[in-house]
Amino acid sequence: MLIFRFAGNLRRHFRQIALNVDTPAQGLRLLLAQSPAFKRDFYRTKIRVRIAGEDVTEESKNLHMNRHLKDGSTVLFAPVIEGAGLETGAIVAIVAVTLSVASVAYSLYMTSSMKNKSSADQNTESITNNSFTSVDNRIGQGRPVPLLLGEMVVGSNVISLGIDTSNNQDWDISIS
Repeated sequence: MLIFRFAGNLRRHFRQIALNVDTPAQGLRLLLAQSPAFKRDFYRTKIRVRIAGEDVTEESKNLHMNRHLKDGSTVLFAPVIEGAGLETGAIVAIVAVTLSVASVAYSLYMTSSMKNKSSADQNTESITNNSFTSVDNRIGQGRPVPLLLGEMVVGSNVISLGIDTSNNQDWDISIS
């Protein structure tokens, strides 16, 4: 009597079944003959086989499937998990090409939709407007100037400050 165990998608047909057979090949033939749905799924799936705790290779498949085993020995059928058929390198290459094509297309789109600026616009945008929020309160030429109503402490750039030290007698004239 051999115990047949199944894993993966084959478990929906059988999980574990004990059959009174001498070899794993006899038990497998019996299961395939009794269930057409199991036969269809079994033939569509790449299988890894372990008989009595030993992995079965392609070279030793006939030897292991036709040998007589002790009663209570276990035969395990487990599906081999595979990818979708593409190698990892091919997937990486496809993704890289797709990203580079998308990058070039986006760059071309952005350059075609860029607005050409006139020289007047370029000069006014080089000066930042902080509107009474920092030490440098500057505004570009042709831009509106905010008005203050009431009292407010603001900072600004000093446009011109000169100290004349040649006339020390009149101190009020020294600062101009």
